[in-house]
Amino acid sequence: MEIKLSQTLHNLSGMVKAFLLYPLAERMQKRVISPKLRVLRREAALPFAARKAAALARLGDILEHAGKTVPYYRELFAAKGLDPAKARKDPRYLEELPFLTKDIVREQGKRLVSESHLERIVREQKTGSSTGPAATIYYDQEGLDWTAAQSILMLAWGGKRRYDREVHLSTRFKTPPPPEAVRFEARKCLVMNRYNIYTDGFGDAAQERLLDDLRKAGARVVQGRSSSLFAFARWLKKNGQDGRGLFEIFVSTGEMSTAEQRRLIEEVLGVRVSDRYGACEFGVMAQELEHGPKGECLVSDSLVWPEVFEPDASGEGELVFTGLRNPAMPLIRYRMGDLGRLEERVSGWWVTELTGRVHDQVEIDGQVYPTHYIQDIFDRCGPITDFQILVREGRAQEFRLVADEAAWEGIRHAVSANFPSVPTRRINPEDLVFVGERGKFSYLLREAV
Repeated sequence: MEIKLSQTLHNLSGMVKAFLLYPLAERMQKRVISPKLRVLRREAALPFAARKAAALARLGDILEHAGKTVPYYRELFAAKGLDPAKARKDPRYLEELPFLTKDIVREQGKRLVSESHLERIVREQKTGSSTGPAATIYYDQEGLDWTAAQSILMLAWGGKRRYDREVHLSTRFKTPPPPEAVRFEARKCLVMNRYNIYTDGFGDAAQERLLDDLRKAGARVVQGRSSSLFAFARWLKKNGQDGRGLFEIFVSTGEMSTAEQRRLIEEVLGVRVSDRYGACEFGVMAQELEHGPKGECLVSDSLVWPEVFEPDASGEGELVFTGLRNPAMPLIRYRMGDLGRLEERVSGWWVTELTGRVHDQVEIDGQVYPTHYIQDIFDRCGPITDFQILVREGRAQEFRLVADEAAWEGIRHAVSANFPSVPTRRINPEDLVFVGERGKFSYLLREAV
């Protein structure tokens, strides 16, 4: 009875925040998010044939807009004699347009911003920098509001109700943020029924704090990186602690969950894992559905037009997207750097598998291996719970393996039998290194030369 009453009070508090405080804050900040959310919901409820036709029309609009108002595209289309309007009749015409990369975005800067939106830019957002220098993505208020509405919709696809309490797992700041930023984040968390938990590593002390913070939060949904929650689940299991009942849904952000990560998180924490696929270049582009196939994400065709660059015989290739909701900075045929598969079904486009980054590969003895292949080898070498590879100019310099000391000799011999030229070192979970501005975990540590 007491638990049911507590849950009812939690829900009532969440409803007040979602349906009273949030619209009030939206008006005070002159945002237009809720009406856009209603548009996205209506479109998402349509059959895919209707959604695809609407996406094609939107694609034509964004191409024509870019050709007229964006200096980079105006010059590019003229130089190549391209007529973007043709894509309205046949999306295959899109294949005539060159691809866009992060290097081009970084090089061109504001020449990729629409001249009609230059004075309306309100957000300069940095891309991830774990695999190279960051680029800047520009948004006006309209584009920013679309991404905010999109994020709410994607969480709903994953099973989060508007009134559910939500936790964000974030990297602890190296230096304290300014007081105004702290106050703004506190107000944001209040109206969004959100609770931030800051983490700073995979060591025992950090995991104890995380367990205590999750108990205090009383959330139904947790958002964070799979590597962080995988480390937490692994620590709970090692220490014989019960993680069930802390929350119900884990939404993986920033990383797609591996099969092993998903299995252990679900087993130890008793939660449902829901992957999402997003980037600051577009927002959240795809989401695993609450009652959909595991590990497969439905693309939001209202936000992006998807493609695959140079798919192999199995259909795997680099994912490519054209943004449909940010005319301030149209990104056309933007190569994400993520390897995966894209399937078109009667229900929509699906990202069925993400196998890693284009750059997540390392050279050993003259042969190039993707990190997921090396992980498969490590899985056969004994109880290796995590790893990082030190690389210099793309070549492996050292394997750093998280493993129990008691099993180390057997593991070391097994790894050396597979890769005899690479030195191997045992490390503790707290020795794993996070890279880039956002503290992202990567299997590769690139040594400066």
